[in-house]
Amino acid sequence: MLGVHVDLPWAYAVGAGIALAAAHQLRGEVVGDAVVGRAARGVGAKAGRHFVLAMAFGVFVFVPMSLWVAYRFPEWATMQRADEVDLVRVGAAELGLIAAGFVVTRWLVVGGRMRWAAVQPITASLAMAVLMIHGWDGDGWRRMLSTGRTDYETFPQGVEAVAAQVVGFVGSELGVTLMVSGAVTVGALGVVMGVLHQFGLTDAGADGPGLIRAGIIGGITVGGVMAVGGVISLLTWGVGWVGAIGMVPLLWLAVAAKGSYASLVVNDLGLPGEREE
Repeated sequence: MLGVHVDLPWAYAVGAGIALAAAHQLRGEVVGDAVVGRAARGVGAKAGRHFVLAMAFGVFVFVPMSLWVAYRFPEWATMQRADEVDLVRVGAAELGLIAAGFVVTRWLVVGGRMRWAAVQPITASLAMAVLMIHGWDGDGWRRMLSTGRTDYETFPQGVEAVAAQVVGFVGSELGVTLMVSGAVTVGALGVVMGVLHQFGLTDAGADGPGLIRAGIIGGITVGGVMAVGGVISLLTWGVGWVGAIGMVPLLWLAVAAKGSYASLVVNDLGLPGEREE
């Protein structure tokens, strides 16, 4: 849906997101006494049917939508670098990354490392944002807003001209195709994750947000990831990749450390707490 380069980290985020949504189901039987605000280490979690669900989503929704766009618009799907796409290899890679995202996140969930489980889809989404905004040469956003190689090579300058380019892109055949494929994929993913999350809360007798609030949390996360991706791109334009690398400690504190955004997501979604280290 967003091109070969962006769909690969998105595939990992899909698998990780589905596993995170099913965290209560994947925790399985717990061992030991739970500490207030923490979850005991889980053993014997049943992941088979949830893994099958994640792979079924990939086979019937994610990969077909991704390959449909890549087949119809290969130049755009490769960020204006190639005239055709090896659909078999791309599809296999996407399914492999969905599986990897699910397995890694499920392992973290069962081990009680919920904060790190939440970091998986967030990090993959950040990789998507950086690729869309910056790409590998600072021209990611121009490549994404160009319908083909010729359109990219003649990309306009100036605010008004760029605004006209955006309007033309949205109304183009490619733009309509992206909106349709994106609506199908994101809508189906939202349903799958929402149902798993709500069933998990019910089964565990846990308090948690409803579908609307959970969706708002997801929207805030996506918006934040895009903003951080923009900052990374600006730093890279200004001082090179050294500037982006310099953000790693800040991102660690903001996203992955104890009490960070990942911890807030776990708590706000009513997911199982982390085990005591």
